[in-house]
Amino acid sequence: MARINPLNPSLALVGEKSPPLDKILSSSGRIRILTLLSEVEQLHLTEIAKRTDQSYSAAERHLDDLSQAGIVEERDYGRVRLFKLNLANDRAKLLQELILKWNHNQELGPVQAQA
Repeated sequence: MARINPLNPSLALVGEKSPPLDKILSSSGRIRILTLLSEVEQLHLTEIAKRTDQSYSAAERHLDDLSQAGIVEERDYGRVRLFKLNLANDRAKLLQELILKWNHNQELGPVQAQA
């Protein structure tokens, strides 16, 4: 039986097609998780929830969606679930580059418009 992709149930079945960017970035919770995972190698679910100011269940739901989309990798060690960006996925690499560059530019201050 095929599973419907929770990021976009009407678009594609899991594994058939990657969800569009607007579905990946449609939640501030997912964006906070992607930002955190862009800056660290890997973290366990409880720490991700804590650092992103989300409930455990909300963080778990977002991570499950991102994992099914191939953006995040999950590894289970007994009761501990570790997550990291799936840098073998070109889209995950692009998201990481965007996030790191975006945050770096935010720290540098506003960019001057050129005429």
